[in-house]
Amino acid sequence: MTVSEKASTTMLWVKQFSTKTFSAISKKLFSIEFVKRNKKSIVICLISWLVINIGGFIIYRNTWTGLKNDFYQKGISATQSLSVKTGSSLLGKDVLSLNVAIGEFAKNKNLVFAAILDHKNKVLAHSDPEMINRPLMSLQDLRPVKSIDGVLIETGKGGDDNKPLFRFSRDISYSGVKIGKVYYLMSSTELNQALSRFRMIFLSMLFLSTLLVAVILFFVDRIFRAKARKIREEVQGMVKIGPYVLTKKIAEGGMAELFIADYIREDGFRRTVAIKKILPHLSENQDFIKMFIREARLAALLQHPNIVQIIDFGKIQNAYLIAMDYIPGKNLGEIMTHLKQGLPVDLSIFLIMKICMGLTYSHKRKDDSSGEPLYIVHRDISPQNILISFLGEVKIADFGISKARSEPSMTQAGVIKGKLSYLSPEQVLGQEVDHQADIYALGLVFYEILSYKKVYRFDNHIEAIRTIPKKEIPPLISLRPDIPDEQNRIVMKCLEKDKKLRYQTAQEIHDDLMSLRNKLSITYDTSNLADFMRKNFGAAEKTP
Repeated sequence: MTVSEKASTTMLWVKQFSTKTFSAISKKLFSIEFVKRNKKSIVICLISWLVINIGGFIIYRNTWTGLKNDFYQKGISATQSLSVKTGSSLLGKDVLSLNVAIGEFAKNKNLVFAAILDHKNKVLAHSDPEMINRPLMSLQDLRPVKSIDGVLIETGKGGDDNKPLFRFSRDISYSGVKIGKVYYLMSSTELNQALSRFRMIFLSMLFLSTLLVAVILFFVDRIFRAKARKIREEVQGMVKIGPYVLTKKIAEGGMAELFIADYIREDGFRRTVAIKKILPHLSENQDFIKMFIREARLAALLQHPNIVQIIDFGKIQNAYLIAMDYIPGKNLGEIMTHLKQGLPVDLSIFLIMKICMGLTYSHKRKDDSSGEPLYIVHRDISPQNILISFLGEVKIADFGISKARSEPSMTQAGVIKGKLSYLSPEQVLGQEVDHQADIYALGLVFYEILSYKKVYRFDNHIEAIRTIPKKEIPPLISLRPDIPDEQNRIVMKCLEKDKKLRYQTAQEIHDDLMSLRNKLSITYDTSNLADFMRKNFGAAEKTP
């Protein structure tokens, strides 16, 4: 591997590692209930905290820079002034004048010493008379800082207490010839103390601003929880939401509960509807609200006789709800449980053809404005989501986890959506899901209603992932010998693991079933299904 390839590989690894790490941290962070409840408040407080502290840091940095520059300027000015006053005296080695010149600086604040040296580095004058003709004090860890206007600034440590010092020096020349040097040594203790004070002020401000943000978030969260609790109590006790009067609770899931309700207008018009309402404890959870609204928006696009119709959706009196047609009847799962055996051939064909019509419509539904296909995939076709009315209607329900190209995905990578027993191979493998996932699920339903046996039963996702892509499904006709060979072929084609071998559209299934229906001279229709429902469940269940 070349150096360039190694570098590219390393960069790719670093990028993937950092991305995965960031994603993992973000996922963990946003799974915390406190963060989920207070996303907006946290963002606002974080931005305010950053603005305050960035402003504080700018003030601190400018002050720090200003103090250092003032300190340097004092040393530079003193060094330049001393060098100007000693030029002619140094040339004539007028020691008295040199000492007088130094004496003018002896009382300067922060001065450690000032010295004038000749061209042989011999001390001719010193702010401490005892240091004349003695070696100049050397500094430890001496290093240059900068040079300004001919004055060299150096820093180091010196003295008995080894304190930090700054040394300013400038050469003295006459007619281009160096005749001596001026040294001006200053203590930086006071400067460091001033900088420490400002640093402590900045750190204190940082701590106080952080504490303030924490306190604000604490009280905001308390207010939010109090408000959410109040709304939850209101929603939980609701029997009337706007024009909808809840009469009976008929089901509850992980996200919502389902009621039978009366829609009553001011003019006295009354209609029975089904109300799907977010569970009270989730009524302020923005993630669930987004999913709920998304479900309503998608389902509202679908207007078809074989799909449950959405009448209304939105927020009324703090309650998020979806109002839909009430279908008095049973779902296919309840029917199978009641019968405890497979359905007749003619009834099964009729049901699946109706479901195919609904799926064909949803899969091919186009955007009203652009004319582009929406590619709506149900992703949860199962007996529980197929409703059979007492009037013989067949309807697909619950587009709660449906997927459309026009809608942003609400599913995180690697998360499996749908009931485990009705997942397609591509769903459990985390591959791109399209309308053929619905076709596979429909095949499982078709197989089950004829054989009275589920193809798959799982306790967890791991079992599903290991089993579905590999398990060989026995031909339906081996469990139900009385069905036609053509019906067996249709069911098993729906259940092909390879999408290329599976039916490509629900319309193709419908057409093959229609051909089989004509071949067998089947005349089963809506009235027959209504008779079947009346016979098995009685007329008393026709009304809520």
